[in-house]
Amino acid sequence: MDSSRVLLALQEQEKWRERRKRVEERLRQIQSRRRYFAKELESARRKLAQFGALLASLKGGAVEAVEDREGVETRLGGLGSLR
Repeated sequence: MDSSRVLLALQEQEKWRERRKRVEERLRQIQSRRRYFAKELESARRKLAQFGALLASLKGGAVEAVEDREGVETRLGGLGSLR
């Protein structure tokens, strides 16, 4: 085997190793951001439910909770004119 080919193969191997490290790091960053936004979304949903219940109690309407695949979504009954 020619020494230049061995050197080229080693360089290619190192190049792909570095590329894999970069991709893995980027994936970790994306997963971290996903966890952060999932927490933020849950917090916003809780606040929405609280404010919805408060608004409903002030207006004398009923609050009905509808569960979807993501969690609990709050809908206000009797307040169609506010939309």
